[in-house]
Amino acid sequence: MSPLPGATALLEDLNAPQREAVEAPDGPLLIFAGAGSGKTRVLTHRIAYVIATRGVRADEICAVTFTNKAAREMRSRVELLIGASIKGMWLGTFHALGARILRRDGDAIAIARDYTIYDESDRLAALRNVLRAEGVDDRRYTPSRVGACISAAKNELIDAREYQAQAHSDFEQVVGR
Repeated sequence: MSPLPGATALLEDLNAPQREAVEAPDGPLLIFAGAGSGKTRVLTHRIAYVIATRGVRADEICAVTFTNKAAREMRSRVELLIGASIKGMWLGTFHALGARILRRDGDAIAIARDYTIYDESDRLAALRNVLRAEGVDDRRYTPSRVGACISAAKNELIDAREYQAQAHSDFEQVVGR
């Protein structure tokens, strides 16, 4: 497909390696470079370029960033470059994209579409409530320490039953409850 009018403008002001990345053949593209090297510029120009020159729809593109701020910035830049909304594009952090997939397809693995994601303060409040409901002194066994142990066990793929079986100290036994 030949470039649409203005598509060559998307290549102006790019250095040779950046231009090479923007014009790369169809398919996944990993941009790996140091801070200040123009990664965001390359990604936004690449997205705009494939939309403008290859007829790719916004909802067929997935771009993963590390921060929500970077995702907002990229979305804004692409919309400025192409002069249109990119509604439906898969652009965000790993967490945001994962949440979007679960909201869309979570029923396939028995997760309700309206599930709640707890932030750190929600997590600590929930742990504090559980500790108090179990009659545990939440000053001695702080929610942050209990949560850290639960997280470590999950990272090691240790389930609650196995954790309880391995619990030796008073603290571990409280966590295992």
